[in-house]
Amino acid sequence: MVSSPIVSVVVPVRDGAAVIDDCLKAITSQRGAPAYEVIVVDNGSTDTTADIVRHRHPDVRLVCEQQPGSYAARNAGIAAATGVILAFTDADCTPEPGWLAAACAALDAGADLVAGGIAMHRSARPTVAERYDRAVYLRQEDLVRNHGWAVTANLVVRRSVFDAVGFFDPTLPSGGDRDLCLRAGAAGFGLVYAPDAAVGHRPRTRVREIWQVNRRIGSGMRRRRPEHARGGWWRSTELRQPLDWVVQCVAEDGPRLRRRQLVGVHAAAMAGRWVGLLTGR
Repeated sequence: MVSSPIVSVVVPVRDGAAVIDDCLKAITSQRGAPAYEVIVVDNGSTDTTADIVRHRHPDVRLVCEQQPGSYAARNAGIAAATGVILAFTDADCTPEPGWLAAACAALDAGADLVAGGIAMHRSARPTVAERYDRAVYLRQEDLVRNHGWAVTANLVVRRSVFDAVGFFDPTLPSGGDRDLCLRAGAAGFGLVYAPDAAVGHRPRTRVREIWQVNRRIGSGMRRRRPEHARGGWWRSTELRQPLDWVVQCVAEDGPRLRRRQLVGVHAAAMAGRWVGLLTGR
């Protein structure tokens, strides 16, 4: 355990026994980084996640947060952290060895929030669902440059940002990262994209998983944006992503797939968002 860490790495997890060991091995193997601590926040796991952390990574701090939700877990990590910089990633991510060093270099250059690159892992024989997820999900550079926010799969933030604008909204099932970044931007804090501060991410491989994550996204849209309950909400681009755009994104990520190959998984994704938006669940 580092006695006076500059950076606190926060990893929320629920039932992550299959992935947490690889994640922590990557985090604890950083090169050229300032002094850092690692905090895993167990959000009600029913598997062996906590045991893996305790027995295989004794230098990692394990915090338990019973309020359901990844943003409640991240807030618990922030509260437990002692560093002046908070680095967030997820249990299904594997940071590159230079992740923290590159992110801190971007902060030293004047940024207040740093969105690192996210490289989706590739299977030898990917399913259509995997190709879809790799191509259209977690497009970090596009989110930063065109929308002003970034995902917490790879987000590094000065503590002073949280002191000024508050923590994540723990009531949101999805979109809490967007909410935080937009609040920070409105308060004058700067967000930059740093591709070298990279993490790897495991893509979803089944249509059911695509449905589930998009239903959560839709639920988050309903809770963070009450205007969806008023006129015009059905015109949101988040609910009407064109199939041709999906085809283009998939072609940029690898061999081209035809519209008829992608229409089923894309329909499941958009339907999941609509269900989440309309039900709030």
